[in-house]
Amino acid sequence: MPIVTRNAAKPQQLLDRSPQGLPGIGPARAQAYAAAGLYNCRDLLYHLPNRYRMRPEPGPVAALVDGERGALVGQVLRSSLRRRGRRSTVSLRVRDDSGDEALVLLFNRAYLAKSLAKQRVWVAGKVERPAADGALPRLLAADYERLPEEAMGPASSCLPIYRLPVGIAPRVHRKLLATILEADPPSEWRDLEPGEPTLAEALTAIHLADDLESARRARQRLAYDEAWALSLEVGARRAALASHGAPPVKVSETLHRKLLAKLPHTPTAAQARVFQELRADLAEKRRPMGRLLQGDVGSGKTLVAFYALLAAVGCGRQGAIMAPTEVLAMQHATALEELVASGWPEGNGPRVALITGRGAAAEKRAARAAAADGSAKLIVGTHSLQGKRMEFADLAVTVVDEQHRFGVRQRMRFRGKGEETHLLVMTATPIPRTLSLTAYGELDVSLLDELPPGRSPRVTRYVTSGKQPAMWRSLAKEISAGGQGYVVCPSISSQEEENHSVESTLELVRNRLGPDVSVGSVHGRMPAEERDRVLDAFRAGELSVLVATVIVEVGLDVAAATFVVIPDPARFGLATLHQIRGRVGRGERPGRCLLLGPLSSAGPSRERVDALCSTDDGFVLAEEDLRLRGPGEMLGTRQSGMPGFLVLDPVSDVELLAVARPRAIKAGRGLSSEKLAKLRERAFPSTKLVVENLLAGG
Repeated sequence: MPIVTRNAAKPQQLLDRSPQGLPGIGPARAQAYAAAGLYNCRDLLYHLPNRYRMRPEPGPVAALVDGERGALVGQVLRSSLRRRGRRSTVSLRVRDDSGDEALVLLFNRAYLAKSLAKQRVWVAGKVERPAADGALPRLLAADYERLPEEAMGPASSCLPIYRLPVGIAPRVHRKLLATILEADPPSEWRDLEPGEPTLAEALTAIHLADDLESARRARQRLAYDEAWALSLEVGARRAALASHGAPPVKVSETLHRKLLAKLPHTPTAAQARVFQELRADLAEKRRPMGRLLQGDVGSGKTLVAFYALLAAVGCGRQGAIMAPTEVLAMQHATALEELVASGWPEGNGPRVALITGRGAAAEKRAARAAAADGSAKLIVGTHSLQGKRMEFADLAVTVVDEQHRFGVRQRMRFRGKGEETHLLVMTATPIPRTLSLTAYGELDVSLLDELPPGRSPRVTRYVTSGKQPAMWRSLAKEISAGGQGYVVCPSISSQEEENHSVESTLELVRNRLGPDVSVGSVHGRMPAEERDRVLDAFRAGELSVLVATVIVEVGLDVAAATFVVIPDPARFGLATLHQIRGRVGRGERPGRCLLLGPLSSAGPSRERVDALCSTDDGFVLAEEDLRLRGPGEMLGTRQSGMPGFLVLDPVSDVELLAVARPRAIKAGRGLSSEKLAKLRERAFPSTKLVVENLLAGG
């Protein structure tokens, strides 16, 4: 689809300037618009209605029902004005076409006493029929409109409702929009699809809607524009990723068999399929690998990551993995060291270097030096791996774990540490189709849809206050039989939260389970050495219960853990709850996730809990989480809601995204990044913000 750049050389003068001087807009109103971020006429056109109010059909005065909302059309016979302090009431005596009369009252709009005199009008409001004989029915009018002679009602049946600055009357705003659209309609920035309304027609239908259906069709046009603009960015990222070839990492059949022999577990069929996808990508000369590996909690993503890292080592090069937390980085380093110790003759295995923000300066310098001179082939770390002082001798494969914690720029910066390295990003938070078309659109996708054998089923239950004493007694019996578990709290200190902090919950758990049960606590503010001692004690079975914050959400793999208690599930998102639940049932014994009440019988918190209790499928929960929260939080752009779109709803418009993406990528092929940026920004003022948010991520 060719790009259309009509009128590119001639700026649209009216759209680019302040509305001051247009009918009804003086300095005060222009300043009110500017204070709300509406600086020019283009901003006003893209300040869309947040809803529509349907205008009631007019009827004769005789049909008006007391206490209900009604409407009538008639001639104003007489108008009068009464003032009381700052308040005013305009009284209109209106005769309908049948000859019946009614009294219409308009409050605090004194100017209407003259402007509506002797006019034909449509009025709507609440009906009052006085009990006194001969008294005229009254209409407490909220809406009115002047009509041409002989007109039977307003031209449009629906009224757009805006969030307007103080001092801007809705009627003034609608008149201003009509003036702008008539004087300087916006031009197209792309070719239209067959039957699609022009941009000017779409904006006119939204601001001056004849009916809801035409407004809906116009909204679809604007949503497609945003999907198309966003897809241009996805296409640009894919092109950038493929713009340079990468030295291939060829995993021969012999090396493949050797790698499988070194892995600690026999791969599942899903893992074996992904291994073949990685082999094909790594051997590609034309472009470096860019692959997203997603799988549910416990599906064996780490084994796939280790395969990719060992493939680099098997070809004499380096592999590095970046994790979002020190706890997860240390666990990866320990697992790799154990793998090296068991898979290579003693002392001949590749060296593993751990690089995080903690530890003595001399240790960190030594680890960085080992990565820089090539003596360390496997490098594990946190964000420190992106640092300016971090260098690699010959980095071939980069792995980013828990991708939802990092943004596009972060993963590209890490990947740039090598000469066009191959990139594998992983997430245990399944990515809904919406986000795979946007935030991860430049990556190919591999899916682990099978759990390794030996994983036990998990049950999730909501436990009300009255049943909690029995629950604690049941857990005490489970612990006496060798079980272990977690209690996960939303905060650390009682000063932050009155209830359910680690501090207060630690004492509660000890009281509930008794003095014979060993209970410890862990959180992010603890000194690293102390935190490691507690985690090591829990892994070794010396602690039966670990009271913790969400520091245990990812990476902690203790096969003996059989239960997790979440005292305040309302404080967590659905994806986080599913991740916490994934800490149990990782061995042969079944796991239990216990969500404590009370919760309200309705609302988002209860919806999350009900969803979690209904399924253990992370992909189903990811779609539900997206529906409940919007993609903003999942993209890492803000805490909730849509990430800056004007009309596009990535949840309900996912099919629109799917249609727009290939067309936009084709249209943007071969264009420079500067031209792509200009094309995006011509669509909507919000598009640049949306793209920046997607790039920034967490």
